[in-house]
Amino acid sequence: MRYSHLALGLAAFALIGSASAANRPKNYVTICAEGKTCSVSAVTNVAFGRADQFIYKSLNGTFVCNEATFGGRIAGGVNECSVPTGTSSSSSSKSSVASSSVASSVASSVASSSSSKSSTASSATSSVASSATSSNGSNPVPGWTGPVNVCEPGALIYNTTVDCGGKSVGLSCAGGSETQPAVLTLINATVKNVVIPAGGGSDGIHCGWGSLGSGLGTNVQGGTCNLENVKWVEVCEDAASIGNAQVGTVMNIKGGTAANADDKVFQNNGINSTLNVDNFTTTGSIGKLSRSCGDCTGNGGPRFFNINNTKMEKVGTVVGVNSNYGDKAKLRGIQIKGYKVGSPKVCVTYKGVVKGSGSSSTIGEEWNTTSCDVSKTDVVAY
Repeated sequence: MRYSHLALGLAAFALIGSASAANRPKNYVTICAEGKTCSVSAVTNVAFGRADQFIYKSLNGTFVCNEATFGGRIAGGVNECSVPTGTSSSSSSKSSVASSSVASSVASSVASSSSSKSSTASSATSSVASSATSSNGSNPVPGWTGPVNVCEPGALIYNTTVDCGGKSVGLSCAGGSETQPAVLTLINATVKNVVIPAGGGSDGIHCGWGSLGSGLGTNVQGGTCNLENVKWVEVCEDAASIGNAQVGTVMNIKGGTAANADDKVFQNNGINSTLNVDNFTTTGSIGKLSRSCGDCTGNGGPRFFNINNTKMEKVGTVVGVNSNYGDKAKLRGIQIKGYKVGSPKVCVTYKGVVKGSGSSSTIGEEWNTTSCDVSKTDVVAY
């Protein structure tokens, strides 16, 4: 009997060691084992997996930690569900195979040791925030509980460069909903070599936050955001956005690809903000490569667009700007499959409006104007 208890304890200890080493992402804490019912109190990026392999999904409320919820599982052992350190969560005793006495013992032991583990993870996150505070005199991440400066879904990348090395990073996709969380949020930062998977694009990559839906009640300016060699296997809402609270922000798109955007690929809502796109390629059908906001809260301008050396397979409009707000678009080296002058539209002007004051209206396609700095020779068919 004593031997069986010892074996059980060793098994539990081995699983706990594995969990702390590799069964959850950095700065995440385990909330339940596979098969158990878990709960999070707000929309949270939940990781499901083991051995440094994870499937991420944005969840809220009660859910079962299993393959059915996440659409897949990592083979070879018991998977775990984990959330960013500091997230309010709970688990229940409802379970399947994972609710055996061994799994329960593991979950209990993980919970009992979580304070020291969470403290370590929190210290790492706090260190980043503290460093950020000392660099500009104010904390740019008030209330932030997600991962920081790592290549993980829902992460904040602040004042640094993160090279994802081709890693796939995604959440979920609720179609055109504008209340979805960002896959990544950049503030004066660079992200490179990352893949946004089909069905995982959510609200894309945010440059800065505030009106972009962080829910933190702050408007932190984006500074300069660089997206280098980012691949959107399929665009969900937008691929990347500058929010209307982001005054004077610059977003640089360097290389990369995007496919199948029902509406826009890139959105520029920030007054006096600039979107630069260079050496970019789209495949499949996209509505617009980029657009100024037609009816934002506090809408205005100007907004600036520089689109160079970009190749598109099928597009409705390359760029849309609000001429009444002084927006300006400059396009050079544009290639469109099967292009003929007038089809598709290249630079279209609109009359922008303040939210609640009606709808933005189309003025029309323009060439060689203040709003549309593009000649017909700048656009070729392939």
